[in-house]
Amino acid sequence: MTTMDYTTCAGCGAPIDEPASLPVSDRKPCLSCGSTIRHFSAHIHDSFTIYEKIGMKQKRHGHKKPIYESVSGYDLHRASGQWNKLTREIDRENNRYREVIVNPETGETLRHCDELLTDHINHGSANPNHQNRVK
Repeated sequence: MTTMDYTTCAGCGAPIDEPASLPVSDRKPCLSCGSTIRHFSAHIHDSFTIYEKIGMKQKRHGHKKPIYESVSGYDLHRASGQWNKLTREIDRENNRYREVIVNPETGETLRHCDELLTDHINHGSANPNHQNRVK
């Protein structure tokens, strides 16, 4: 968003009440010094939001998959466009899967899952109905 704050005379700095779009040939001389040179000041506002997520994996020699995985931070729910707070742990040594998804604006828990990892099947891309095909 850009807004014009003010116009002043470039010669003496006196405030001038005329639009910035006015052609030079149509400008009236400054009442203080007679100059038609102007200084235009614009104020620019913008904002952005940063979302972060951190993950880690613990690997052990002789194991194909990590024995422990963790993710914590903001995650975009693509279908709704909503950024949610995600906490996920996959603990293969203790056979545990934990996931909590919370709406950060309302504090509402959207998903809470704490189950045996061996019971956590057919989710995400492992789900036979998952639409993960390139078209």
